[in-house]
Amino acid sequence: MEDIMFKLFERQPNWTLRLLIKETDQPGQFLKDILKDLCVYNNKGTNQGSYELKPEYKRSADEPTSK
Repeated sequence: MEDIMFKLFERQPNWTLRLLIKETDQPGQFLKDILKDLCVYNNKGTNQGSYELKPEYKRSADEPTSK
């Protein structure tokens, strides 16, 4: 499930819980538990009400996969 989440966040950096439920077809509480570990919830600013990956996951996602 984490791999699916990382792929979604590669497509776009911010997701609302409603969109994630729609995309993954998973129950909301299950997604909230995963998001708690992987993401930061934006309370303020332009992305208010959405989730984005924690910085430690962003860096690893930005690095090239082949070396």
